[in-house]
Amino acid sequence: MTAESPVPEAEAARPVRELLAHKPYWVWTLIVQLVNAPALMAAMAFAGLTAAGTGSAKDGGVMVASLILADVASSGLIGKVADRTPGRTVPVFSAALAALGLASVAPAAALDAPLPVLCVLCAVAGIGLGGLTRTLLNSAVPERLLERALAVNATVMEFLVVGAPLIAGAALLVVGWTGGVLAMAAGCAVLALLLAFSPGASRPARERTAEGAEDEDEALDEPREPLWNLGFIAWVAVGVAFGHTLGAIETAALPLAQTVGSGTFGAGTIIAVLAGSSVLAGVGYTALADRLPGGPAVRAGTLLAVVAVAVVGVGQAGGWPALTLVVIAAGLCTAPLNAIRSYAVERTIPEHRRSEGFGWLYTTGARGFAVSGLGLTVLPLGVALTAPAVSCLVAVGLLVAAGVRRRRAA
Repeated sequence: MTAESPVPEAEAARPVRELLAHKPYWVWTLIVQLVNAPALMAAMAFAGLTAAGTGSAKDGGVMVASLILADVASSGLIGKVADRTPGRTVPVFSAALAALGLASVAPAAALDAPLPVLCVLCAVAGIGLGGLTRTLLNSAVPERLLERALAVNATVMEFLVVGAPLIAGAALLVVGWTGGVLAMAAGCAVLALLLAFSPGASRPARERTAEGAEDEDEALDEPREPLWNLGFIAWVAVGVAFGHTLGAIETAALPLAQTVGSGTFGAGTIIAVLAGSSVLAGVGYTALADRLPGGPAVRAGTLLAVVAVAVVGVGQAGGWPALTLVVIAAGLCTAPLNAIRSYAVERTIPEHRRSEGFGWLYTTGARGFAVSGLGLTVLPLGVALTAPAVSCLVAVGLLVAAGVRRRRAA
């Protein structure tokens, strides 16, 4: 990262105000929301498309899986290519390809294309951009604002989780059965334009050696730290545990509501309480990030311990008061933990593999959600809600081991 320009002391003392007035940051936040929106709109959009197009709304689930699996599988690879390709070429190409793939789904369905063809188009649209968006933040805000910037973004993401399916549903009502997919394609087209032309979407310049040569090309004689070092593995484990825990609570929301005598309304209430708690925690962490004790590993380990207890407590709650309290406890950890892991992992990723590293980190939440869904399918409810606690404890153990190794190396 390039050196920061000095800022007035009074402005530096009000980092939250400085961040909220920083226009390039809001461009970056918009880019992140546009990257994540298709996956969140997909269930509603594809169900509406296939219900009218193929006659089976269940086919939409297969298309959703194709989109998300392609995203998860490609993020690390796209990041590796981006690390070797300067400028905006890779992110713009990926966003344009996503827009083209999604725009092709609607006419293909109208022409009665078979489900495998629709799934291939969804896979093309799912080419991952998640790791690239995190690297863009380094050129959008000064380093001193990074952690708060990530906390604000985690809070905004909670609104997207609720709002994206509503946008897809509204598009279906206004446009018709292709409306949801067309809205997804339009979002990707806007994303491509932002990545191509917005100053807030410029990628950070590579550091140069004393002779002016780029590290990637000419500093080959310097030893390079591997990407999969213990510190990076620890933060990947934190991401998996994070996704595993949230996924367990969200996918088990309906059976949990049924255990306390409720149904779909109760399940929606659980999700709403979880999201609302996360929003409040994100706002609080944005304001207090530099005043809280402990470093990122200590904070993350503490939050994971709370989440582990909460997810076990969710399965043991015997009524609404207890269930609500433990869901609130889990939600209060969500946005801060998301911000901390995305901020702290940067220190463990070699400079020349930053996009790839963030690409892998981007996929960890999806992997954790997948594990939680599988666990709920094959395990009893109580066991499925205990397994995420094991993931959290493993992640904490890896954080401790990474910290010990780092202190010995120092």
